[in-house]
Amino acid sequence: MGEIVWLGRYPVKSMCGEELAEAHLGPSGLDGDRRYALVDAESGLVASAKNPRKWRRLLRMSAGYRADDTVVITGPDGAALDTDAGLSRVVGRPVRLASHGSMAGHGEAKMERLTPETEPGAGVMTLSDLGSAGTFADFAAVHIVTTATLEALGRPDHRRFRPNLVVRLADAEPFVENTWSGRTLTIGDGAVIRVLHPTPRCAVPTLAQGDDLPDDPAVLRAAARANRVALWGPGPLTCVGAYGSVERTGALRVGDVVRVAA
Repeated sequence: MGEIVWLGRYPVKSMCGEELAEAHLGPSGLDGDRRYALVDAESGLVASAKNPRKWRRLLRMSAGYRADDTVVITGPDGAALDTDAGLSRVVGRPVRLASHGSMAGHGEAKMERLTPETEPGAGVMTLSDLGSAGTFADFAAVHIVTTATLEALGRPDHRRFRPNLVVRLADAEPFVENTWSGRTLTIGDGAVIRVLHPTPRCAVPTLAQGDDLPDDPAVLRAAARANRVALWGPGPLTCVGAYGSVERTGALRVGDVVRVAA
């Protein structure tokens, strides 16, 4: 048994997000999570910081929602970015902001097939290939990491790993998430997440994020030394945290009890 100690969502793919005291867990994850993305005006591909040579500057911007549920994006200097021209200026190439709903069904929403075992240019994946319907999430609706795992890595800032939930469990072993595949997490009043598999890590945790997290390549090196898991491909992958799907929707709050099925 444990508890949620942090909740967060990322309204725009690959940008910094917002910390939440409570959130609704819908069929596709936390409401509003990765609802938007930037699209490269030249290639038509969805921008992802998993290709840092093109898109690392996305991580220097932050996104959140106003009370009326409209998205607001803040640049590295703290100024609001409310035009495609302003966004293009920050990332250094022409882009446009798109909602998932505006792209779905039109055959144009594609992104580079970038996973920890591939290189940029290894093909593209269409929106329907992504793991969470209705969002721009890469693989799954929810990403979870435990404080035990973070402590084993030297307590890096959890934001580097871009989780939706940070969970503290009593007497948990480091990388306990590796043992959760196929099991369920029941949270608070009854929301249920089914864990899919450990989360393979790309370069993003090593990159500067926002205005207070500098580049830190040591983070991924520490994870590679401590936790490599055979998931797919020719060899084990560096993993931190776990991906999950939503089995039962409901409210989530910081402090909610988390029960891991046996």
